[in-house]
Formats: sequence, structure tokens, C-alpha cells
Amino acid sequence: MNAKQRDIVQWLQEQEREEVLKNPPAPKPPLDQPTIHWTELSEATPGHRGATEWNFYRKQVGRLLGEGHEGRWVLIKGEEIFGIWDTEQEAKAARAQRFMMQDVLLRQILEREPVLRGGGYHRTWHA
Repeated sequence: MNAKQRDIVQWLQEQEREEVLKNPPAPKPPLDQPTIHWTELSEATPGHRGATEWNFYRKQVGRLLGEGHEGRWVLIKGEEIFGIWDTEQEAKAARAQRFMMQDVLLRQILEREPVLRGGGYHRTWHA
């Protein structure tokens, strides 16, 4: 490419850049994340880590929603609610102060729970 062609390409790129800055493209709408209603939450298998807290949360979430706690954060240890906070940071601070290095459930109280999807398979590595 000679100097004249490079100048033309640069000029065209500048014109396109200016046009985009004047008329930026509309932002893409956010992807809708699939959710399920709290009544559809599945039970944890007994004996699994956190199963007691999860199953207790499933039993209590309807009451918590009814009391107007949607969007707040709940801290559960065993089958006991230790507190409800407005922000995740407040709840994490309380967890760190009271239950350092212990299994607890810290969860946002939601009517519709996001569906989280993980990897498609598990691979075992051999040494």
C-alpha cells in the first residue's frame, strides 16, 4: 500500500469514527436471566454440606417474603436465622464476626431465584 492509499484509509477511518461518536449505536438490551419462583426451589440432599441451612431457608422464604424482606440478606446457621440485613456487605461483616470459618447460608431473599448454570461435564485428571 502506498502513502496515498494509507492516507485515504486513515481519512475513511476518521470519518467513520466521527460518525460513530455523533450517532453512537443503541446499547444492546440486557440478556434475560432465567429464574424460578421460590416455591420451585429443590431440596438439598441430606448429608451434603449446607443442606440443613438450605432446606431451612426453603421452608422460611415464603414467610420472609410475606414480611417484606425481599431484596434483603439473611444469615442462617443450622435451623436458626441469625439476622437480616439490607446490604450484602453488612451481612458479610456479621458472618465474619460471628461465624468465621464455619458453614452458614448467606442469601439474598428473592421471590424469583436466578437459575445458575455450570459446566457441562466433570473431567478427572490422572497423574
